[in-house]
Amino acid sequence: MRRKRLVSLAAIAVLVLGLGACGGDDGGGTKEGDGEVTIFSLWGGSEEEAFKKVLTQFTQDTGIKTKYEAARDFLPVIRTRLNAGNPPEVGILPRPGFVDELARDDALISLEDLGLDVDKINENYGETWTDLATFEDTTYGVVAKANSKSTVWYKPNSFQQNGFQIPKTWDELNQIVKDYKSKGDVPWAVGAQGRDNSWTLTDWFEQIYVRTAGGDNYDKLFSGELAFNDPTVKEALGEMLKNVNDQYVLGGIDTALSISFQDGIARVFGTTPKAEMYMLGGFVGGIALGANPSLKPGTDIDFFPFPTIKEENGDPLVGSGDVAAAFVNNEDAAKLIEYLSTPAAGKIWVSTGAIVSPNKGVTEADYPNELVNKEAEQVKNAESFRFDGSDLLPGTLGQDFGTLLQKIIKTPGQMDSLLDDYQAEAEKAFS
Repeated sequence: MRRKRLVSLAAIAVLVLGLGACGGDDGGGTKEGDGEVTIFSLWGGSEEEAFKKVLTQFTQDTGIKTKYEAARDFLPVIRTRLNAGNPPEVGILPRPGFVDELARDDALISLEDLGLDVDKINENYGETWTDLATFEDTTYGVVAKANSKSTVWYKPNSFQQNGFQIPKTWDELNQIVKDYKSKGDVPWAVGAQGRDNSWTLTDWFEQIYVRTAGGDNYDKLFSGELAFNDPTVKEALGEMLKNVNDQYVLGGIDTALSISFQDGIARVFGTTPKAEMYMLGGFVGGIALGANPSLKPGTDIDFFPFPTIKEENGDPLVGSGDVAAAFVNNEDAAKLIEYLSTPAAGKIWVSTGAIVSPNKGVTEADYPNELVNKEAEQVKNAESFRFDGSDLLPGTLGQDFGTLLQKIIKTPGQMDSLLDDYQAEAEKAFS
């Protein structure tokens, strides 16, 4: 099933200015490159370092140099550059909603227009992943990397010392939280500082919502068919607030809203840990091991799948993926997109321990440690899959959702009015 999502008319108006000169197929075919390709992404830290290893190999194989540029505020920067007629040649789009939005306005070059064999490239991916790079039956890129977000990170040695078993249900996890607190330990760290880290709260919400409201309601909520002030949303937020509160989070909500997600990881797995668990995606392991190499996987650090809340809703996997797509039609950009779709590129990438690859040619033996291998197996064997909900929202609505959750955990008593205001914003974005 190919995606056809509505986008904000205001966003379209911004993008359409100048697109005829800087994006889309100009009918002239793929042009010769200048020997260097510019790539724009929001990745920094370990993700950037891992990606640059892939780019280094690409340059060695092809002779084409690369120039990497990054900004956390991805879409506004892209819009500005498109409007100025100065797009990057290749972008790593962090949301499939961006693929739809940009493809709708001819800002992206399809794989076919790049002169690539679409069927051959798509053989490396399952339909779940090719769908994320496809708009109205046209493929515009490849899913360069993926990850599970249905992971709760913990310390196996701490669980063993306290006699805790891996929780299979939400009630069992809540009991562990209470037991940690009763022993004088801090159950959770949370890092949700500012707009750039607010997505950590959307990850919390999405895990809980899909397990309380079910997959169908999840799809409706993040496609504009179900209101954000619906009772199912309030129920999920109530469950979230049972854990993300002043009682159970290190330093309380004020601290959570003043530190980054990396600082939150360090509060649990750094050299001077102060909390016991961290709820965030599979990439946490790579970041933690990179910052604290003394950690022993399976002893000092591990994860368990986010537990079941309502049995009838099962254990769906919520995850994400980043799509590599071209803004400029030339041979250099085409060769990079093609290279990123290969098992060879995927194997280099996963060898860093920073990502999971959806590429079928990447095998279990290609992963460097048991943590990332375990995540890859979770992605591969998921009973059902839902893409990160906030990443599916049009325009800035996804980031605004994180800001909404920051306000709710800070002032839970204002939840109803905050949800009403956000729903009004959502109605405009989906109209």
